[in-house]
Amino acid sequence: MIAKYHLHPIIDHFTIALLATGVIIDVVGYIIALFFSKSPTMQSLAERLRGAVLILLVPGALSAILSRLTGEREAERVWETISPAAQQILLSDSGSARLLSHAVLGTYLMYVFLVLAAWRTLLETWTRLKQTQVVYLGIAMIALCALLYQGKTGGELVYTQGAGTTHAQTTSQQD
Repeated sequence: MIAKYHLHPIIDHFTIALLATGVIIDVVGYIIALFFSKSPTMQSLAERLRGAVLILLVPGALSAILSRLTGEREAERVWETISPAAQQILLSDSGSARLLSHAVLGTYLMYVFLVLAAWRTLLETWTRLKQTQVVYLGIAMIALCALLYQGKTGGELVYTQGAGTTHAQTTSQQD
């Protein structure tokens, strides 16, 4: 079913949209709360944004699990049909490139966003953790940058290397 309906890119787009929007809204809400603390209207907005963050981050983190599982299945399906250059983007065996390969980075990001979603939930429920919010936001922004890079490498696999497309399968069979 995953291969037939190409679920990986569908789920990935939800994952990216939910997580990116959640992190950005969290940063905006924090800035509003910090700089407009005297305005009841702005504080009300910051409060609503804070509530929206959980609605975005928790499903986004769960969606990251599905992205990882469908990505693994998709990689198995297309591995033999893609070029060596695409295989390097997907899963490199060499040192630092391995850390930034599409598959390995996807695994790390899944765990990072699960931890961030749990951390953000605890920030809402446990006031003692409030002092860690700036650290949380910094890590969330770094994770967001890594997520966007992850999307870029996925786009390169499909649009530059033709991974999983009919063109890639035809080219591979001609070699």
